[in-house]
Amino acid sequence: MDSVKIEDFGKEHWSLFAYLEIRCVDHKGTVNGAHLRHNPAKRPAVVGSDTRGISALVAEGHSWKPGYGTRLKGFWKDEGGTDPSRQLPDHDDIDCMEDLEEAGLIKNEGSGLNPLIRMTKEGSRVAGLLREHKANGGQFAEFELVPEKVKMKESTP
Repeated sequence: MDSVKIEDFGKEHWSLFAYLEIRCVDHKGTVNGAHLRHNPAKRPAVVGSDTRGISALVAEGHSWKPGYGTRLKGFWKDEGGTDPSRQLPDHDDIDCMEDLEEAGLIKNEGSGLNPLIRMTKEGSRVAGLLREHKANGGQFAEFELVPEKVKMKESTP
């Protein structure tokens, strides 16, 4: 599957991005696998340092459902409905993490089983914009990078 482009990031991409920034600030970039939407059909090995959460769910008979898939920008309609074509039924948080890295917002310096996340310079800048959006009452699903905020202008010496 091709990666999701930043223009299509929706609720799951932006909420995961905010979570990863917190993990970088407060936990040296380590990721708690129990906090991630994980599709065991795609990845039988659980990602992250704490697997108790997902293991307990699997032991209780819970499994991945297509409704858990990533919702892209445009999934929620203004009139209150949803557009199911804007949901990726098998796309989990590990896929979203890879999309965030492809977009240049994070760098995974660990492995698939033990991610170690670092924010890129652009990622730190976008995290600030996302925090501002949330502080002003915005929802993750509504966040988008408007063209004038996509890249910082280079200053000339």
